[in-house]
Amino acid sequence: MNFDLDEEHRILRDAVREFAEKEIMPYGREYDEKGEYPWDILKKAAKLGYVAADIPEEYGGAGMDYLGCAIIAEEFGRADSSIGSAVLTASLGCPMVRYFGTEEQKEKYLPPVVKGETPSAIAITEPDAGSDVQAIKTRADKVEGGWKLNGTKTFITNGSISDWVVILAKTDPDAGYRGISAFLVETDWDGYEARRIKKMGLNCHDTAEIYLKDVFVPEDYLIGQENFGFYQLMRFFNESRVFVGAVQLGMAVGAYERALEYAKQRKAFGKPLIEHQAIQFKLADMWKDIEAARLMVYKAAWLIDRGKANPALSSAAKLYASEAAVRVAYEALQIFGGYGYSKEYDIERFYRDIRVGTIYEGTSEIQRLIIARVLAGKLKF
Repeated sequence: MNFDLDEEHRILRDAVREFAEKEIMPYGREYDEKGEYPWDILKKAAKLGYVAADIPEEYGGAGMDYLGCAIIAEEFGRADSSIGSAVLTASLGCPMVRYFGTEEQKEKYLPPVVKGETPSAIAITEPDAGSDVQAIKTRADKVEGGWKLNGTKTFITNGSISDWVVILAKTDPDAGYRGISAFLVETDWDGYEARRIKKMGLNCHDTAEIYLKDVFVPEDYLIGQENFGFYQLMRFFNESRVFVGAVQLGMAVGAYERALEYAKQRKAFGKPLIEHQAIQFKLADMWKDIEAARLMVYKAAWLIDRGKANPALSSAAKLYASEAAVRVAYEALQIFGGYGYSKEYDIERFYRDIRVGTIYEGTSEIQRLIIARVLAGKLKF
């Protein structure tokens, strides 16, 4: 088996790295302190085809394979833990539309995201329903010509800045996960309200709580089949978790590289930190975790490209990469010592931003549960 990238992917990696080091890396602290969404960087990335890069060319996308998308995610995360992931998550709502939407829905909603005109969003989580998707309470009640949506969604990325959001709602409240449907909702419709949530990290991300009060959704804004939203979501997660794993991998690389460079320059007890065995062991473990995470993320992406998405491996890639990133960030800050705890160095920001990786897009506990179900034969693929 060839463990090297082919020429096309190497060229992509080099091009993305050059862009990210020039247009993302220098501005991390600025955007973190301002807490503003990086609109200008989104537009620059979109111009080069790096936003929603897997969208087919007929809808304005680059038509890139999933391994290519994982490479972009890694390089953006490496450049900056906050800006990188903010730009990358502009595509969050696109997969549901791409795979299950009508031709009219695809033509209307995908191109603006690809062009960097608006990020997209998908609203699943609720105040009383996070990991347990079937417990959502948001209702979609049938009315003449469509549905009326009522409910509250929380921790929704891009919820207050996107032009449109994919909303998961109960269309058959008594049917559990078999009664969930997905809808396209434009954020300027009557009854839609969003308020930004302040967080520990990822400060230039838009994370919002969404309030839906009698939002009328026309019939042709249903995505796919009625009551099939949960099954659509499972396909979404098979890919999105690999994507999140790639972002977390990139953040880990960024934290590691900064710590490695600091260890070479900083002296203690008369010699550079990197010559102390205690520091060498930390760096060795960090490098080992990154290499293992990359192999898992890249293999999961490679399988998706071949139509063989593996739910267990997708979950494992997200699980391992996110937990490895937390370990790497911890040790990186430890190497920086007191300076790592100050805002003078990037590692303080990376440390805050990385932590949520084991929570969003399915907690570490949920990923372990999925893997265990596959091993026990209770989840097929």
